[in-house]
Amino acid sequence: MAAPQTMMKRRHFLTASTHGLALAAIGTPLPLAAQTRDVLRRVVATELTSLDPQRPTGQVTADLAAELFCGLTTTDAAGRIVPGCASAWQTSADGLTWTFRLRKGLAWSDGKALDSRDFLFTLRRYLAPETGAAQATRLDAIVGARDLRFGRKPPTSLGVSAADPQTLVIRLEHPDVELPINLALAYCIPEHVVEKYGREWAKPDLIVSNGPYRVESWAAGAKDVKLIRNARFHEVASVAIERVEWLTGYDDATRLRLFKLGQADVASIEDMTNLELARRELAPLLRTSQECVLGAIGINITRKPLDRLALRQALSLALDRNVLAGKVRGLGEQPWDAVLPPGIPQYPALARAEFAAWPMARRIEKARALIAESGINGRVKLGVGFPTSPTGRKVFLAVAAMWKPIGIDLELLPLDGRAYTAALQRGDYDLFSYSSFAVVPSAANFLERFMSDSAENVTRYRNAQYDQWIREAGKEPSIAARHRGYGEAEKLLLRDVPLIPTWAGVSNRLVAKRVRGWVDHPGHAHPSRFLSFSRSVSAQSTT
Repeated sequence: MAAPQTMMKRRHFLTASTHGLALAAIGTPLPLAAQTRDVLRRVVATELTSLDPQRPTGQVTADLAAELFCGLTTTDAAGRIVPGCASAWQTSADGLTWTFRLRKGLAWSDGKALDSRDFLFTLRRYLAPETGAAQATRLDAIVGARDLRFGRKPPTSLGVSAADPQTLVIRLEHPDVELPINLALAYCIPEHVVEKYGREWAKPDLIVSNGPYRVESWAAGAKDVKLIRNARFHEVASVAIERVEWLTGYDDATRLRLFKLGQADVASIEDMTNLELARRELAPLLRTSQECVLGAIGINITRKPLDRLALRQALSLALDRNVLAGKVRGLGEQPWDAVLPPGIPQYPALARAEFAAWPMARRIEKARALIAESGINGRVKLGVGFPTSPTGRKVFLAVAAMWKPIGIDLELLPLDGRAYTAALQRGDYDLFSYSSFAVVPSAANFLERFMSDSAENVTRYRNAQYDQWIREAGKEPSIAARHRGYGEAEKLLLRDVPLIPTWAGVSNRLVAKRVRGWVDHPGHAHPSRFLSFSRSVSAQSTT
């Protein structure tokens, strides 16, 4: 699942009352009894702001959704689509009717039985305009989905029915070979709780879940959420770890320190200096793998003078991606100029920018010519927004230096994560840090967010031809044919430059020696349900 956000860390000022764990990391390690040997601790940069899986606000929300909820389909430890709450499904000969058989004995964490009516409610809410689900367009193949998203018809018009308590039927307007992928992100939510509490249903003291874990506690204003194994999960016997704590919103140095002191079992590393330390001191525990993620500079193309294509093309030309990815970020990422990242299964050769092989001198010359041809006189001042972080500042200082010779003066506008996201949704920036990831890698995950009606379209890009390519590709009966259509849409994005691709991602994570079952794969999700502890290794051991 993707949200327009950077994968960089944020600074936080810690107080003794709310961040004792982080302060303990700076000084003395917590005693083993306080750590609780059977607790898996995962520390990440992004701060958790919501537990509603239909309103994800960033990577950690997507992570928690996979911990707490389960859809008709789900992913296994290697990120592959497998049955979730549905034990099996069948498709009609024309590909227009999908029938899902639910597992027997499904229940919510409060003990209430879960049946097909919960999934009917889930899909209706997921597609309702007031929900604002970021990836609702992924289910547009369902009969009536677009009319529901635009508020033109009521939820009852959606082509989904509960044939009986164990059977859900989904009718499509056209075949969709990726429907099982898309349904994995449509996590089931409890109708009885949502109807009772409305938008408050996902508060920690009210929330009910059907996934491998349930919420044990999440104090108001706290960054850390505690989970406990859900005894009513349909595969609870395979969930080895009883308790999981997600420590969210911690800066890179603190995450590394927590890990070194044995107070975190999994820690993301998103800063060059700390990655070098991890490589030097913790190399056997550092897992670096290709992840299907794209880093870019987003452009609000409704802001003048960025509504001029020539200026956007010039900005892309003048960016030295080799320097940004290799020397400034320094996280092992690939310099990148395509609008899709590597790692999408069965996808053919990616469309690349025409200038990709040009020397920088030629690119700078062309950029200056484009700006002159666009009719812009004098220097241009642009503002770039990004979540506050040392890495973000380094990146955009470097970008400013690269653009200065072509007449661009860049103002850096850092904000904390929540304020940045709100400003981005309002369209307050000329340019902004943009990063998109995939829970399950697919071209649609990255391309559909640039459709005119996508809730994720923070670039404000509007192109009817692009929308048509995406919609027609989505109707193709085979992955190969679908990818050919997406290839044409790719070319339009490269031509129109609503974003400037910069790097293609890798993930750098420290995983404690005692953790077993971790599988590296291109998708984002690594649910705790697949992990276990080695009893022969100390909870504090990092060697």
